[in-house]
Parts: sequence; C-alpha cells; structure tokens
Amino acid sequence: MQANEIYTALLKQIMLDGDVVNTRNSEVYSHFNLPNVTFTKLPLITLRKTAWKKALHEMEWFLSGDTGCPDELLDWWNGQLDTDRCLTSGYGAQLRHSTFYDFRVDEHNSFDQIEFIQDALKNNPNSRRLLMTTWNAGEMAYITETNNNPNTPTCCHSIIVQFFVRNGLLSMKTYQRSADMLLGVPHNWVQSWAMLMWFAHHAGLKVGSMTWMWGDAHIYRESSHLKTVSDLIAFELTQDPPLSMVYNPTSEDFKASDFSIEGTIPHPVITTRPKLL
Repeated sequence: MQANEIYTALLKQIMLDGDVVNTRNSEVYSHFNLPNVTFTKLPLITLRKTAWKKALHEMEWFLSGDTGCPDELLDWWNGQLDTDRCLTSGYGAQLRHSTFYDFRVDEHNSFDQIEFIQDALKNNPNSRRLLMTTWNAGEMAYITETNNNPNTPTCCHSIIVQFFVRNGLLSMKTYQRSADMLLGVPHNWVQSWAMLMWFAHHAGLKVGSMTWMWGDAHIYRESSHLKTVSDLIAFELTQDPPLSMVYNPTSEDFKASDFSIEGTIPHPVITTRPKLL
C-alpha cells in the first residue's frame, strides 16, 4: 500500500470504529487498536500539504537537546511552553539529558540517549538494546508544574523507538502513545524517516524500514477537522508520486537543511487546513 492509501484507511477506521471521548482539550474520535504500518520508502502525505521542511526543523530542535523553542516553531508550540519559551522536560531534554539515579554514588546523573544509539550502532549493532524513550514517568507526571504552564500537556508522543540492524540495513519501530492524525502524524512520519536516514548514514548502514505502532490515535471533533477528514476519505486515490528523500550531510549533527526531496510534490488536492486547537 502507498502512504496516502495507508493514511486515508487509518482515518476511515477511526471514524468508523473509534469512540467519542472527552479529553483534556476537546472531544475526539479515539481508537486504541489501529494496525501497525510499515514503510520502506519516504512516507510523505501529499493529498494535503505536509510542512515537511518545518517538521525537519522540529526534529533538529529535538535532537539538539536545546529546550528553547526556535522562532520558526513557536506557532506549533504556542501554549505548551513556559514563560521563557522553553519546553523544560520535553523531547530534547529526554533524548539528550535523560536523568537517572546512580545508586553507586547516590546522585542523579544525565544520560545522552542519542549518543548511546550512535555508539551502539557502530560497535554493537546486533544488540537488542538499541532503544530510546522520551517518557520519563516522574517528569511526565509533573510536566505542567515543571514548565509553570497549566496548558502544557505531557508532550512526549513517540515514547519508544527501537532500532534493528540486519544485513547492513537499519530498521526502526516506534510506539506513539498519542497520535493527532491530522495535525501531527503526517509530520511525525516524515521527520522520523529523516531521523532514521541520519542514524543509518552515520553508522555506515542503509535504510531498511520504519514501522509505526499506535496508542491513542484520534481525530478532533472540530468542524474544520471533520471536513478535512471527510474530503480525504472521499477522494479517489491514484498512485503516490515517485518521491524520495536525499541526505547530503554537512556535519555529524542532524540539520534540516541537509535534507531535500527528489521528485515533484504535487499540488495538494485537499486545500482546507484544519485549525489549531
């Protein structure tokens, strides 16, 4: 199946089988048992506009470990930052500065999960511990207080990412605890694919596959969201355009500007844009 076909099938399943649930910020159609999906090529949704360049800038921010939100991402993160425009215990902090208690010296220390994965891919690629997480249970329980912002959600979504190396190919599975199918998932897919390419390149590997596993997958019951979903489901699908992502690194760091897309991205057939909540 193609990316657009997979995506619209998931939307349809949520609308048909999902439950209506009152959540922290709105009513949603919620589904907890969506099937896993696997991609072996760039999963770029083209039926509607996917801001893939901005999504890669967001991944660059996460992987840098910086807690301060870049100016170009403020509209995406408005309402989820502290008064200093920082995401104190979010993705970057968990990936680059995860805290753990070292009982040997009776103190808390910091652990860089990205550095650990990079080293293990090169020196122990058959390990079953090629896993990173953005979920620190204690910090996530108190993230609202940590950021001094009552509107801050527990914002670590793709909470488990595991890598697998066989025959020179690097594959990845990710478990997403909370999936906003319209505003988030198309961007999550493309930025995670870029991250997989980044890890693979610097480990001397080629990209294998990316498998996505779901927790709570939901669609907000807002009129603009439901209109977009209806249009997407009703559209008569054709073959996905032949697109691929190209990575030309200028440094060891993840840089959004090092990625480009080869091929012509078609004009989106769904031009309505659901409003941010």
